[in-house]
Amino acid sequence: MSASIQQPSTPQPLSLAPDGLNVLVTAQAIATAHRHQWLTSKHILLGILETRDSLGAQVLAQFPFKMDQLRSRLWAYIRLDAGEDREPYGGEFFGFALSEDGARAMSETVAAAEAEGLTFIDSRVMILGMLRREDTEAGEILRQFGVDADAFLARAELDQPLAPAKPLKARPRVRSPRPRQHAHSSLRWPPISPIFLLLVAVFGGLGYLLWAGIGDPDLLTFIFVLTGWVLAVSLHEFGHAIVAYWAGDVSVVDQGYLTLNPLKYTHPLMSIVFPILFLLLGAIPLPGGAVYINRAAIRKAWMQSAVSAAGPLMTFLFGLVLLLPLLFGLDEMTLREHTAFWGALSLLAFFQFFAFVLNLIPWPGLDGFGILEPWLPPSILQYAYMLSGMGIFLFFLLFLYTGFGGWVSHSVEMMMSAISPEAMILASLGYQQFFGFFNFGLF
Repeated sequence: MSASIQQPSTPQPLSLAPDGLNVLVTAQAIATAHRHQWLTSKHILLGILETRDSLGAQVLAQFPFKMDQLRSRLWAYIRLDAGEDREPYGGEFFGFALSEDGARAMSETVAAAEAEGLTFIDSRVMILGMLRREDTEAGEILRQFGVDADAFLARAELDQPLAPAKPLKARPRVRSPRPRQHAHSSLRWPPISPIFLLLVAVFGGLGYLLWAGIGDPDLLTFIFVLTGWVLAVSLHEFGHAIVAYWAGDVSVVDQGYLTLNPLKYTHPLMSIVFPILFLLLGAIPLPGGAVYINRAAIRKAWMQSAVSAAGPLMTFLFGLVLLLPLLFGLDEMTLREHTAFWGALSLLAFFQFFAFVLNLIPWPGLDGFGILEPWLPPSILQYAYMLSGMGIFLFFLLFLYTGFGGWVSHSVEMMMSAISPEAMILASLGYQQFFGFFNFGLF
């Protein structure tokens, strides 16, 4: 399609609902951030997913697939095409320049609105338009996730629209989602999650029992370290979120990422199953948890790198705080009388430093790669994204069956010993207590 899309002549001309306008503004910001001149259907679909409370995303959330996987795939495709428009100009839609793929999707969107007897276009109608044509890239991706036009229409409830905006006569001013002023200046800071505070209380109580020598030290150490690990994951992800917020992504507030609630950072496999499994099988503290950042709101590459680096830095600081008593020196009597406590605390600190070193490795899926990602050329990113699906398993095998794992362990031991000569000795004792509960260990 080489001409602008013509709206059909209807008694009441089609208008762009506020929901649809917000989506197109977000899609334009994403395209601009990746040096694209016109919008494809992938930009628009990702704009729907990244726009807060968009109607289209609410409908997609009713389907049995993980929205985060769809979002990640779209981001990967768009990043691979950064700096290059792969299709020629295809027309305009309410003043927004489209590629041929985007024009096909929006042309069908107009047809879908007319077929449903609508006088408006919002993000639900846009998705319906993508799905009704087999030659739109976003529609093909959605079908791969099990979404088709009939199933989507059945869930969309198009007879319950938002109030549409007035018809647009000129191209709206396109702005980045990133606020021009720091949003924190007018934001009422969200309260700390009661769940996090409860975990802190449990962590402190277990620490007291270990200090006082009350109960089975092996069982207490096991629960103490796991509780501390959940707290550490919360702090790690909070580090990502707070820097993203200061860099311009205010969506982290609505996601609850600034409350330190561990449930907000939870991915069933990556946050719970894999970290615990790897920890028990090989004492490898695999970083868990996840926050989803709107990268389109963070326009500068160094800020995106800072967001990725903030999590490991928070992990390192938490480990350092745990070892502060050893750093400033403890008398021998205190160490002997409360050895179980210091062992458990040192083991938890060891896991923090281990996760810190591990996370800084530039491997797809780890924060070290996220730090470099904004600066890497598309040719490298293409191979990296191909690895991302199975990257964590390859990384685990590399760790276990090569000298790489020994190098990481040695680096952590040197770091611990530099802080306190007793730290590694106590961590070894804590390790025996931790696995003494199961009476096994593979190290």
